[in-house]
Amino acid sequence: MFNVIHALFFRELKTRFGKNRYLGYIWVVGEPMSVVLLVTIIGTVIREYHHQVMPEGISIFMFLISGIMPFFMFRSIVTQLMNGIGANLSLFAYKPVKPIHVFIARTLLEFCIYFVIFITVLFFAGWFFRLDIFPIHLLGVLFCIFLLICSAFALGICFAIVWHFVEPLRTLLAYFSIVFYWSSGIIFPTWLTPRPLLDIFYYNPLLHIMELLRFNFFENYPLQDEYSYFYAIFWILLVLFIALFIYYYNRQALTAAKKE
Repeated sequence: MFNVIHALFFRELKTRFGKNRYLGYIWVVGEPMSVVLLVTIIGTVIREYHHQVMPEGISIFMFLISGIMPFFMFRSIVTQLMNGIGANLSLFAYKPVKPIHVFIARTLLEFCIYFVIFITVLFFAGWFFRLDIFPIHLLGVLFCIFLLICSAFALGICFAIVWHFVEPLRTLLAYFSIVFYWSSGIIFPTWLTPRPLLDIFYYNPLLHIMELLRFNFFENYPLQDEYSYFYAIFWILLVLFIALFIYYYNRQALTAAKKE
C-alpha cells in the first residue's frame, strides 16, 4: 500500500501543474495571493475612512493569509479528489492500485504544496514587511490544519463518488467552495458579520476550525462565540465514516466502471 501511494504521489507531482509547469507554479501561488492583496487594499481603504477593522496587533494582511492559504488547501484537496478517479482511469487496470490510494496520494500532495507556499509567504511577509509571522500556539495552528486536511479528505471522497456516478450533480458540486468560502470567515472577520448571519454560519464546522486556527495564531484575536474542536471533530468523523462506507460498498463498481 505504501509503495503504491509513494509511486502515485510522485506521478501526481509530475502532472499536477499541467504541461506548462512554470505557468502552473505561478497560478498556484498567484491565485491566493491576488485575493489577499486585493482584500488587503480594500480593507486598508475602509480603515482609513471608517474605523479600525482589525484588533490591535493583527494586520489585515496576516489575517487574510492565515485564512485564505489554509482554505485554498482545503478547496484544492476536495477538487483534486473529485477529479482523481477520472484522471487515473488507466491505472485501475492494475490490481494493486485502488481509488483510495489516489485519494491519499492527492491529499498528501496538496498538503505539501500549500504548506510550502504558506511557509514561503510567511517568510517573505516577515522579511519585507516586518510583520509578526510566528503563531503564539504553534501546535494549535498545526492541529487546526490537520483538521482541515481530514475534513477535506472526507468530503472529497464523498464528492468524488457522487461526481463519478451522478452526472447531473457535477455542476452543483463544482460550486461547493463558494458556500464554504463565504460561511467560514475566510476574508470577513466574524466581529463584523451581522449576528443573524453569524448564528447561521455557526453550524458550519469549517468556521470553528478557521476561528480556532486564528485564535491560536494571533495574540489578541477576539472570538465571538464558543468555538469547539469537538464539534469540528464530530462532523469530520461522521463525514469520514459516511465517505468510507460509500467507498467500501462501491469500490468494485468503481473498478468495474474503469475497466469497461
